Amino acid sequence: MLHATAMVLMIGSAITALLCCLGAALRTHGRAVPWQGCQSACVMALGMIALCAGEGDARVTLLVAASGLGSAMLGVAGTRGSVHARACFHRALGCVAMAACALAALSGGSALARADASGVSASVVDASVVGAAGVGGGSAHVGHGALVPFAALALGMVGVALVAMAVDRARHRASAAQGRSLRRAEGASMAVSLAAMGAMMLLGAGVG
Repeated sequence: MLHATAMVLMIGSAITALLCCLGAALRTHGRAVPWQGCQSACVMALGMIALCAGEGDARVTLLVAASGLGSAMLGVAGTRGSVHARACFHRALGCVAMAACALAALSGGSALARADASGVSASVVDASVVGAAGVGGGSAHVGHGALVPFAALALGMVGVALVAMAVDRARHRASAAQGRSLRRAEGASMAVSLAAMGAMMLLGAGVG
């Protein structure tokens, strides 16, 4: 039940963030949200859907990770010094966090596969190798919340993205009015989506 709730919350909020981002871009003819931000929002929403629909498929998980990293780099290209730089950076940070979560799931799945191939029960695989959590269904909850480096990195990236968004919102409450309500809704939705993904990583809830 908790797994299903977190999954629905993650996907639903990611789609909401995408619709708000595209709505703001269309409403202001690209002035509120540049193409870099739109593609980041698209990749994040599609990536989260793919992670859930992929049911632990390593190829899907790897594709999501690669797409997230590529989108993050593209999302900040040419934005330095522009009024959109902060928002684009936050979206890119979200893509990096999603990619880190995908890599954590892939790492856990590989460890379990090696354990199965060697005839070792998954319950006795060292928790430092397998990890406690994974988004994508490829890893298992082993031990009492021990985290492998990839899982710790994923949680760290989610935390950094959420803190950066919160700090920026506190510092720039009186930002440009054009598309502001939609961009605020997008930011809140993206924060919820990242928090849900982080919770799934922390609780060891696999998707699928």
